[in-house]
Amino acid sequence: MMTNTGLMLSYLEKNSKNIPYQVWIGKPQGEKQYVTNDININSKVSPPSIPRNPTFTTFRQNQHVYLSFGYLEDYEVIIAIPETFYVMKVEELEYLNLLYQLSYQQEIVQKKDLELENLIEGIRSITSSLDLDEVLKKIVTNTLKVIPAADRGFLQLYDPVIDRLIPKAFVGFNDRLQLFKVKVGESITGKVFEDGKPRIYYTEEEVYAAMDKYHISEKNNDHILSSTSPFNSIKSAMCVPISIGENRLGVMIVHQRSREKKLTDHHLNLLNGFASQAAVAIQNAQLYSEVKMRLEEVTELSEKLKEKNQLLSKRNEVHGTLTKLSLQNKGAETIVLELNRMIGRSLSYFNATENVWYPNQANRVPVFSSDEIEKVFLKRRTPVYVDVFTQKKESYYLYPIVNGAIFLGCFVVSVSEPFSPLDQITVEQGSAVLALELVKKLTMTELYYTKTHEFFNELLQNKNRETCLEKGKEFNLNLNSFLFVSIFEITIYNDLQVLEMNIHRLVSRIKGKLQPFSILIYGFHNKVVLLVSLSNPSSISAVTKQFNVTMKEWRTNSGAPLRVGVGTLYKGIENVAKSYEEANLSLSYLKSRNKTELFFYENIGVNRLFLQQPSDDIERFLNEVFVPLQTEHGEHNDLEKTLLSYIKNNKSATNTAKQLHIHINTLYQRLKKIEKQLNLSFDNPEDALKIQLACHLRETFSYLQI
Repeated sequence: MMTNTGLMLSYLEKNSKNIPYQVWIGKPQGEKQYVTNDININSKVSPPSIPRNPTFTTFRQNQHVYLSFGYLEDYEVIIAIPETFYVMKVEELEYLNLLYQLSYQQEIVQKKDLELENLIEGIRSITSSLDLDEVLKKIVTNTLKVIPAADRGFLQLYDPVIDRLIPKAFVGFNDRLQLFKVKVGESITGKVFEDGKPRIYYTEEEVYAAMDKYHISEKNNDHILSSTSPFNSIKSAMCVPISIGENRLGVMIVHQRSREKKLTDHHLNLLNGFASQAAVAIQNAQLYSEVKMRLEEVTELSEKLKEKNQLLSKRNEVHGTLTKLSLQNKGAETIVLELNRMIGRSLSYFNATENVWYPNQANRVPVFSSDEIEKVFLKRRTPVYVDVFTQKKESYYLYPIVNGAIFLGCFVVSVSEPFSPLDQITVEQGSAVLALELVKKLTMTELYYTKTHEFFNELLQNKNRETCLEKGKEFNLNLNSFLFVSIFEITIYNDLQVLEMNIHRLVSRIKGKLQPFSILIYGFHNKVVLLVSLSNPSSISAVTKQFNVTMKEWRTNSGAPLRVGVGTLYKGIENVAKSYEEANLSLSYLKSRNKTELFFYENIGVNRLFLQQPSDDIERFLNEVFVPLQTEHGEHNDLEKTLLSYIKNNKSATNTAKQLHIHINTLYQRLKKIEKQLNLSFDNPEDALKIQLACHLRETFSYLQI
């Protein structure tokens, strides 16, 4: 109610004694009209629609005189007096007009002061922070203070990554509003962002019509409706862009859900002005966020560089220390002890090429067996954490030492917590130095193999017996004792480096198993040649037992197929060549049957008659017997199977028919057909021997293509 309303009514009462009247005062900016009634009037009347006049207008209707005083911004005062009582003079009307105008001006000034105060406070509030989320929230909150006719509102910023306007702050809505993400040009906010034109809608119908006009999606329509209570539906709305120059950042929209006040063009202008200030605050906050993010990135990068410099410094220090030990030929033992000191943890080193652990502690059993280590790194070449459960849980860090793809060994470190970067650097440098140590040692081992190979060839030739006997003592061999040769052969290999490494590992494993015995051993290409010297011939069973153990472990951990040929045990140096030849023949026999196992020459039996026979001769002989039996069905036809089964069952017709699951008469028919095809008779001893020999060779030399 206006401040001087009481004064105006007092003037009317004083100058209109005993005259009934009614007064309607229309508040500025579309606020709800209200009526002041005098007690002397009997019934209320409604004011008619009266044309506006710069001063005042008199209008007669329904036996009443209506005095209308109109002012700017829809402010007006209407006085209704029964026509029979109307006696007011022009001077009195002018006085009333002046009185009302003064009252109006006073209220307008008060409202403008309040608006200005709220606007200044709002601008101060949104520019007092550089935190973007806080700024956005304050913008919406202060907008509703600047425009009290609005009840709720939200702000959307454009996200170019997804090409959508995203709600960033809201008041009077629930969290469902966060799903209201519109395209440019979609719904009211999308359209305002697209063309940059402020919009106001005075009725609920206008609001929903505009949403439909600008093609709001069904999903977004559901989101905006479900973000408010159905009892608080929108009555009017206005939306303005948030822009800096031609660069639009987003939009802001406010809703009115009460009809006590209404939104006007004045409010739209006020909102648009506030949005311009809000745009500056948003840009400042965004720039601050970007600068802050850049500063954090620079700080983080600086810390990383500092940390990297520390790591490089540590790396150089570790590398220098370990390289010095290597150049001084201190050996793996010293290097491992130095690594223990550097990291302050229990560190062990497993040398896979020699199957030994460092540091060498005779009274301490390693946590992992060599077989377990080889299983872990059979295909893996990266570090791994392993938990061991005994009486309590113990954790270990296993770091492989490799040369290219070749597994040379690994570190085993007891850990109660993950490795630090500095510890990691230390272990990596230790790995590199020990890998070089191993390569250096392997090179020396190759030289030893060459020397050993040359001596073994001298033994095979045996040109100077006394010289060989004397030289054998250098290898700790008694060449006058019982001797035999074994050859270990890796049958499948693709990478020569891997093969070389496997040969070294196999030599080390064999040496480890045969420590109690005098041996001469070396690797050559894919084979390991072993000469064993025994004072007691009965000891050969203990040696061959270790052969079997070695093969089992190798098959379990390596996966590379291995076959072993063992020559006969003879006394004296003059039989070394013979045992060596027998070991090679044993390998040939295994190869002919495509087997990977341990085999003794003495077990070849009658097959030794054919081992040195040219394979072409054997193949021609087999073709003479089996090719005539082959039909259009291929090599595994009925006649061939029948012949092989018949001979295998020692010519028992009953057992053969049972094995082939055929009637015995069918068997007899097939046998007759075989005799006819081969032009021979099973009853002829010479023919029978030929057939038996062919079947035996077919099984023995199965690799031949018949």
